[in-house]
Amino acid sequence: MRLAPEFWAKPFAHRGLHDTASLRPENAMSGFRAAIAGGYGIELDVQPSADGEAMVFHDYELARLTGRDGRADAMSARELGAVTLLHGDGETIPTLRDVLVEIDGRVPVLIEVKDQSGAFGPTDGALSRRVCDIVRELGCVETSAIMSFNPFEMGHAREALPELARGIVSYDFEHPHDAHVSAAHRAALARLAHFEEVEADFVSYGVDSLGQGRLTALRELGVPVFCWTVRSAEQAGTALALSDQITFEGFLP
Repeated sequence: MRLAPEFWAKPFAHRGLHDTASLRPENAMSGFRAAIAGGYGIELDVQPSADGEAMVFHDYELARLTGRDGRADAMSARELGAVTLLHGDGETIPTLRDVLVEIDGRVPVLIEVKDQSGAFGPTDGALSRRVCDIVRELGCVETSAIMSFNPFEMGHAREALPELARGIVSYDFEHPHDAHVSAAHRAALARLAHFEEVEADFVSYGVDSLGQGRLTALRELGVPVFCWTVRSAEQAGTALALSDQITFEGFLP
């Protein structure tokens, strides 16, 4: 097992320890600093800029988090770095490199590569390769892990940086926003059908879908099972009976 013990020791702050009342937007430096100060691990998302940089940003569209129209991947890294995040104190969209430099290995980081295919299918792997390049160059392989809902991205990560721990993110795939994906592929994603193929090291599964047979079998084999997104202490207690660590937001575990 290539995940360091630190990945079990700390709950993961979902998109950083964000809190709009405290002017800490999601996936912003202030939230990452707060997570480190609180002794939590960090979960974050990456989207590509138009010029191929890995930007720490969750959505494909800019509107919800910045109030601006357009897609993140239609702007260069320089342009995105000048876009102000809503509910913050003038913070802008950071690059993955800048975030990892700031974290400096002090806490473990789960880096989620957002699906670039539109339907969890084959991609060119450019974003996963860029993440791997940054992790390698900064020497933070042991304190970082890469993961994605798209298993094809993890195949690219395996080729680009085999020593970096990689995981599959999944859930029951019954949400309406996945209706455009074929029923057969959604079922395969939910049952982690690609886990062995991409030689994944861990799973991050939706908290409301924990306890299904495949997860139980993997845990019995020693595979770490994390879960997302826990939003109360009560839910955390239930989740930790079925998983090894939680990703949380909205409360302090």
